[in-house]
Amino acid sequence: MKISASLVCVALAVLCFAQMALCDVYLITGGGSNNRLDENTRERRNANRLFDSQNNNRGGVNVQNKVYYAGEKVLLEWTNQHACGPNHKTHCELIFQYACEDWIRDGVVTTRVPEDDADNLVYGVHENLASYQECKTRPRNKGLFTASQNLNGNSAQFTRQNPAGTRRGLECPEERDYYPYWHKTIWRDIVVFTDQTERCEYYQQESQNVKGKGICVNGTSVTAKHAAAGIFNEEDRLPQFPTRAACELNGNHFTEEGAFNIPPPECLEAPWSRDNHLGNGLHGEMNNYTWTVPNHLHEKCALRLRYNITTGDYKAWDGADAQQNDAQGQKLGLTEKYGYEAKFANNPQVDPFGMGFTLQLAINTAQFGRTFQDRSHRFAIREAPVGAPIHALTVRGKRGNIVQTFPSVEYDFAPTNMHVPRNHYIHMQWSGSNTNPNNNDGNGRAGTDRSNVVQCAENSRKFVYPEPRAKSGLLNSTDVVDLAAAIIEARLDPNSFGQHRGDMAELDDAGTYFSRLFKAVNEGEYNYMSTRNNDFSNRQQKATILVEDGDDDDLSGGQIAGIVLGVLGALVVALFVGVAVRMYLFKRSKNNGEDLEGYMAPAEADANVFSP
Repeated sequence: MKISASLVCVALAVLCFAQMALCDVYLITGGGSNNRLDENTRERRNANRLFDSQNNNRGGVNVQNKVYYAGEKVLLEWTNQHACGPNHKTHCELIFQYACEDWIRDGVVTTRVPEDDADNLVYGVHENLASYQECKTRPRNKGLFTASQNLNGNSAQFTRQNPAGTRRGLECPEERDYYPYWHKTIWRDIVVFTDQTERCEYYQQESQNVKGKGICVNGTSVTAKHAAAGIFNEEDRLPQFPTRAACELNGNHFTEEGAFNIPPPECLEAPWSRDNHLGNGLHGEMNNYTWTVPNHLHEKCALRLRYNITTGDYKAWDGADAQQNDAQGQKLGLTEKYGYEAKFANNPQVDPFGMGFTLQLAINTAQFGRTFQDRSHRFAIREAPVGAPIHALTVRGKRGNIVQTFPSVEYDFAPTNMHVPRNHYIHMQWSGSNTNPNNNDGNGRAGTDRSNVVQCAENSRKFVYPEPRAKSGLLNSTDVVDLAAAIIEARLDPNSFGQHRGDMAELDDAGTYFSRLFKAVNEGEYNYMSTRNNDFSNRQQKATILVEDGDDDDLSGGQIAGIVLGVLGALVVALFVGVAVRMYLFKRSKNNGEDLEGYMAPAEADANVFSP
């Protein structure tokens, strides 16, 4: 990206992501950590451990490492505290991204990684040290609107939301606060939700999925040809010259790097949600998106969700830039807009009635326009072991009652209502913790998460007793045995770590992690539950799987390719048959002295050959 020519332009284009109002966002289904590791307290211990969430300390689930398969359909559900979507109260965006890097890890301590010991595996990291050091060296974008905030430095680690440059993990504050960012990141875009879909083309064109980002490299040690080809070492990078003009003025080479060369992100209208609420959206369902896991095989990946929300008091996209930065808050022109003295400053007092009676507004210009985020724990992406499509089925939430788990949720299956074409596979996978707060409500051994799956009696979610094995129709008998064995396999494993050897009736001695693929072979509706967590009148963990007759849209790439090849083969055979018939008829007509011209027009012949 040619930043020298477009610093201010980029600042305007992404500014709505800096203009955020106070709110939280939580990745509910997808294992949002909110910076938790394995705390046995309701509050996280360190809000600066991996990234800057700016969420409530009580969000997130304890560490859970999952495995997804390439092509798997994974439900992602979230809650955001303030309004979004087609709602006149706010402007908002939600951005899902993922990253896979060799250094990504959860760590084993809640301490923030030290810069002088960043390779120590006990500390969790998402971004690496090199990217953070570049962030500290790279001048911040001086075209951005910083309002009345006095930034304590001039590098990219200082922003309007983070004027002190506080470090959270190894995340670059400027990259965190603005999207699409104008320098290389590790994050690959999945989907952008916005209430102004006319910006979709811009998001997709500027995404690092398809576009390289600018970097200055040393002109003494790297030729222009090598720079353009991306052939240079880390020590040749010169982040202190972030623009083409500054780079070339000092005799260096400005080039682009980092394009992932993958499809641009999907861009959709943001789903509706109301303000002051962490719960369901329309139709009583949590707002969600189904992610098709990419064919990016890697053992160390993480998901990222950012939530951006802006006020409508001023034009964040095309009316505010560095020219309006003003410690007194006068330059935005709000006085002219409203007809009384209206400063954009911290906690201003206004007299809208012109009577000498002032009202104080609750404004913090570092937060009046803001970005929030959540990230998952580490997960792996592996090659699919089957050729048919795979649909993820997991458990969301954590141990506790509705008050104790908030802003997370109590246990439930996700999706709660699942539609699966016949002969597709269901990937049952859940991961729990042994270090939930001991005084949180729940069943089985205190502090532990466990789940299982049994079909409800009479195949109805109204019942709390399970269906006998002989009448269970969702899984065949072999799968039922496999499922039961898998749930207790940790008990039989002499190398099992962290299990309590407790009462198996409540799954205390089962493993915290479970993962199995099951083929949906029988059409029908199947209602099921977890026997441990289905505590009638307190909480319920029940769900439905509807197995339906499939269609071509649900076929895997291999199956579609096979069908195409089969059709082409049939056409080739039919063509040869047609040619042979014509030759035979022509030879016969010659032998009989007949003239076959007009006997069968070519189109008619083709129709007869290829028609059923």
